[in-house]
Order: sequence, then C-alpha cells, then structure tokens
Amino acid sequence: MSTRPVVLHLCGSAASDYYEGVSVVYATGCLQEIAEHGTYTNVACIVHLDGSWSFPSNMSEEARSSAEHMSIDQAVLKIKELNPSAVVPHMFCLPGMTAFRGFCDVMNIPLVGNPAAVMALSTNKWQTMALVASHGVKVPAAEMVSKGEVPKMQPPFMVKPCNEDNSQGVALVQELSALQSALDDAFQFDHEVLVERYVPLGRELRVAVLEQDDKSLQLLPCIEYFLTEEDPIRTAAHKLVTDQSGKPVGLASGGRKCPADIDEPLREKLRDLAIRSHKALGCRDYSLYDVRVDPQGEPYFIEACLYCSFSPQSVVVAMAAHAGQDQRSVFEMLVNRAISRKKAAGTRTVGMKG
Repeated sequence: MSTRPVVLHLCGSAASDYYEGVSVVYATGCLQEIAEHGTYTNVACIVHLDGSWSFPSNMSEEARSSAEHMSIDQAVLKIKELNPSAVVPHMFCLPGMTAFRGFCDVMNIPLVGNPAAVMALSTNKWQTMALVASHGVKVPAAEMVSKGEVPKMQPPFMVKPCNEDNSQGVALVQELSALQSALDDAFQFDHEVLVERYVPLGRELRVAVLEQDDKSLQLLPCIEYFLTEEDPIRTAAHKLVTDQSGKPVGLASGGRKCPADIDEPLREKLRDLAIRSHKALGCRDYSLYDVRVDPQGEPYFIEACLYCSFSPQSVVVAMAAHAGQDQRSVFEMLVNRAISRKKAAGTRTVGMKG
C-alpha cells in the first residue's frame, strides 16, 4: 500500500454547466501535469449539478462518464475512507468558492489556498473594493445599483454583476443609450450590479504575490494583456473557448506577455498595491489581482482573483515560472504547507468537527 499523502482535488460545480466546464478544464491540466511526479496520491472528486458526487479514476471524458455517482452522505464516507492529507479546490462557481471550501474545513481537511471566508469576501466586488481602498489601495469610483435603480454616474463606466466571475455579464457603457441593455444582461447573473468608473486604457495587468515559507510575500512577474481602443476590456471570450452550448472546453489564446515590461517605479506601485490588498483581504498562500494602469502610469485595483488550479496554464503558475519556480515546486510547496498547518494544529482525523 502506498504511503504517499492523499491529495483530494475538488472539482465540478453545484451551480451551472458553465462553471463545471471551467473546473474540468483547469483541474485536468493540473492532474495531467502532476501525474508523473509521484509525490502524492492524487484523487479527483467531482460535484455535479444534480447534487451527486463522483470519484473518477482520471479526468478523461470516458472516466468521468463511467464513474459512479453517489449522494453527499456516501461521498462523505468515501472521503473519510480516503483520509486525504490536503484538498486542492478547483471549483469556480460561488458555492464552490465558498460553501464547498467551508465543507473541507468542517471535514477537517486542510485546504490549499484561501479559506472560505476570504473567498466569500472577494466574490463581492463592491465589498472587496471598499476594503482594499480603506487600506490605501487606489480603486476606481463606483456605486452599487439594484433592479429598478439608475446609476448616478455618467458614462463611460463599467457595468458588472457584483458576485460573478470570468467576466460574465460585464459591459463597457460609453453612451446612456446602451445602459439598459448592459443592466439587463448584468442582472441575469446577480441581483446587485457594480457600476464602476472606466479607467482609460493604458495597460491591463495581472499582478500576484506568492507567500513564501518564511511568510514573506514575493511579487511575481506580471502578465500584460494587449487590448486596443476598439476592444478595450477583457470579456469572457478573451478567457475561455466554449462549445455550441456555451460550456467551456478550453482556454482562449490571445495577445499577452509574461513577464510584462515593467519599470521600477511602476513595479514598486504594483508591489505596494498587491501586498496591501493581500493583507487587507486576509489572503493565504497567494493572491492575484486584475489591475488597470491609466495613461499616466497610475495603477488601479479592479478586482481580486483568489484562486489557482495549478495547471501549467494557471496564471499564478505561469507567473512563478518566470521567477524560476516551476509548477511542481509551487504546487508541492503549498500542498506541504497545508499539510503542515493541520499537523501544527494537532489534528489528524478526517471527519466532522465537533
């Protein structure tokens, strides 16, 4: 019998086929990459839209289709039998980023990355912006609107569902004539909508910090996405390729560069923004941010993206590679850290707390 630690990879979605597709794309990339490392026994666990769970032998379509579906009660017993040393979350829907991470805590399984409470905060764009702004981070002016309300702000501005990711329901409104259509689209995804002052296109960056074992925060090389005045914002189409039903089946290719060409003055501003945001939100292990740099070179916090699936295409992994840290070193550093957190707490048994 193998003595390698068992690592559970929590995938799927309890909310939509779209987010199940996102999860499968990223989790498959991770599991394929780590299959040959031999450090852990990696087990896939998929939460399905109908509430059932499955544990396929791998993430191929054949294995996923043939895996037995079971109830949550059966899944809890299965997980207890597996006795995982850590869990890597690959769920991107709101319940996946919050409730299912909380489930891992209740099961007493250490989680790689940010805990449920931090994710719950970060999924609310309005609250996130207010919190980081209170810690000295520059953010665009914004207001929240509910159905039937009209924003006081004048265009140009962004319209975004408050609790939605992957640019779903996001629009740039440059004329009031386009407002109602943008609001109608955004309200399909959430009952609250963020109206955010449009930051003129200078540069579009993703900025991340990786927590080291000595607790220091390392600013990773940034990614720059190349946009134009005709196409000035990143939408869902810039991120994922979907099939005819709209379900993600792969990652979109597009103009981007890592490491981005960042001079020292801007680098220090980005470092300050990322570290202040990481600490303000209470992040753990790593954090990632969308940042818009205006034509004058001033960076603005746009939103927090506090997840990583550790596939070679995952943003944090791609950034770390340009800092001399490959996927295996980053993945194993954070998995081992999660295992150590449980050992430090003096708990060993997987099962309901109480």
